[in-house]
Amino acid sequence: MTLSRRQFVGMTLIGTTSAMLGATPLLAAEKRKGSLSGRQGYKVSGSVQVKKHGDKTVVILGDDYLFDPAKNPPDIKIGFGNGEKYAKGSKIHDELTVKKGSATFEVPASIDTSKYSELYIYCEQFTVILAVAPLK
Repeated sequence: MTLSRRQFVGMTLIGTTSAMLGATPLLAAEKRKGSLSGRQGYKVSGSVQVKKHGDKTVVILGDDYLFDPAKNPPDIKIGFGNGEKYAKGSKIHDELTVKKGSATFEVPASIDTSKYSELYIYCEQFTVILAVAPLK
């Protein structure tokens, strides 16, 4: 691809102006989505998002989120992992009590969500994955 001098100068001016105005680069904001599906006989469904903006990352359970109302396992957590394997140390909160509807959870700064391709709802006490959402 060949740029004319005018195109090059225009691109340079746009980049400089954005930097001067304090615009956040597009790459600084990350947003991945997925849909939960149950495991181990649990019926779990709904959309999830992992949003990163600046130095904060949040996990958002969508309005359509529903955890199996017929079951009540102990010690439910949200965390991350890859290949249907929960990554120890990726827990984002103390206990998931929301069973239906939208909820937002802040991810601790120590967890790099870009390392993980899946979000998990799991029972920490018995080390059982209850639901998985592949993130894209």
